[in-house]
Amino acid sequence: MNSPKRIASLEPHTLSGLAQYLDHNLNCHVDADGRKRILNGPEIGLLVQLDRLIRLALETSFAPFVIRHGVRPGWVTERDAYGRTRNVGLGSYGRKAGVNSFYPVTQDLAGLLTRIRGSSTILDASNEAARQLVHAPHIRLLLDVFFQHPICCCLGSSIDTPADDGRLLAEVYNDFIAQFRQVMVSRKLLRREMHNWNLGSFENVANLSSYLDHLCAKHGSLTVLHLRLFHAKDRASLITAPVEEQHRDLKALRACRAKFFDRMRRKPALFTDDPGYVWAILPSLEGGYDLHLTLLFSTVALRRVLDDKKVEAEQLGVALQDHADWIGAYWVQMATGGQGSYLRGDANAVLYGPDWVHGEVDDHTRFGKLKETLGHLAMRRALVRLKNEPPGQYFHMPDLEPRSTPRPARGDWKPG
Repeated sequence: MNSPKRIASLEPHTLSGLAQYLDHNLNCHVDADGRKRILNGPEIGLLVQLDRLIRLALETSFAPFVIRHGVRPGWVTERDAYGRTRNVGLGSYGRKAGVNSFYPVTQDLAGLLTRIRGSSTILDASNEAARQLVHAPHIRLLLDVFFQHPICCCLGSSIDTPADDGRLLAEVYNDFIAQFRQVMVSRKLLRREMHNWNLGSFENVANLSSYLDHLCAKHGSLTVLHLRLFHAKDRASLITAPVEEQHRDLKALRACRAKFFDRMRRKPALFTDDPGYVWAILPSLEGGYDLHLTLLFSTVALRRVLDDKKVEAEQLGVALQDHADWIGAYWVQMATGGQGSYLRGDANAVLYGPDWVHGEVDDHTRFGKLKETLGHLAMRRALVRLKNEPPGQYFHMPDLEPRSTPRPARGDWKPG
C-alpha cells in the first residue's frame, strides 16, 4: 500500500469554532418575533471529530486496536446461604481487544473511534435533515466508506463485543480504518477537490482580514451592529419544501439585499457617509435563508449622526428612536415593502451566542474577537453546505475604495 496522502487543513481552533457556529445556526430556528426553537437536526459539531479522525488515520499505517488471546473478565450473579445476591468474577479464555499503544497516534485514533458511536444524526443515513447536507470532500469520502462498511451496523458497544460476522467490534474498526486508507490513496483527485471546495472560503477570510484592518486603520474605533434580516415572514423549509420554492425565496432575499445596499449609500443621515459592512446569507434547515448583516461604523461619524438625530427629535418634540431599530425599520419598509422583519444581535442573545462582539471596538482584544467571529461567516461553506444551494455569492463586503455617494432620491424614506 502506498503512503496515505496529506490534505490541507483548517486550524483546529478555527474548525471547532466554525462547527459550533454552524450547529447553532443550522439546528435552530429563530422566528421573526425572536423566539428560538431547537431543531432535531444533524450534530454539525461532530464534523470536527470526523476531520480529526481522517487526519489521524493518515498519520500512521498501524491499526488502532490489537487483538490478543487471554482471559476475558466476566461476572455472574450468585446467592449466598442467606439468599443475598452478589456478583462473582468469572473469566473466560478467548480473544480480547485493546488499544494499540505502539504509536501514540493510534491511541488518539482509537479514542475517537470509540467516542463516535452512532449517537449523532450525521451518522444516520435515514435522518431527513442529514440527507440535505453536502460535506467537504474528505468527510464525504469517509461517510461514503462508513455507510458501505459493516461498522455502520455495529456501533455503540464494547470493543470486545462480537459483531454479526463473529469478529470483535475492534476488528471491524481496524478493517474500516484500513479500507478508508486504501480509498484515500486511490482517490487521486482529492487534493484538487479539496482545493476547489475551500478556495472561496479561504479567499473570503483573507479579504475579510484585509478589510477589517483597513477600517481599523482608517477610523481607529469602530461601532459594530449585527442584524438578522428576513425578506418575508413565511419562508420555504430547506428540508420539506420543493427546490423551486427554496430557490425562489433565496432569489427574493438577494433582490432585497441589493436594494437595501443601494438605498444605504443614499442615506448618510442614517448610515454615515462611509459605512463599512459585511454580509452573509446563511440557512436554517427549517427556517430558510436569512441575511446576516454586520454594520461597521466609524465611531466618531456615528456619534455625529446620533447627535444630529437627537437635536432633530428635540426640535420636533418626539422620542429618539434607537439607531438599530431605525435601520431595521428601513430594511422592512424600503427593501421588503413591509413584508420582512429584523432581529437585533445586541438585543437577542440566542442569535449569535455570548462570544459575538457588539458595540464599540477600540482595543486589540475586541478587534481580534471581531475578526474571529466574522470569520465564521466567511468560512461557513468550508465545512458543510446544503444539497440544494444554487450558485452565487453567500458572503461579501464592499471594495476597499468606497463608491461616491449619489444625491438622495426624491421621496426617499425618512425615519419618523
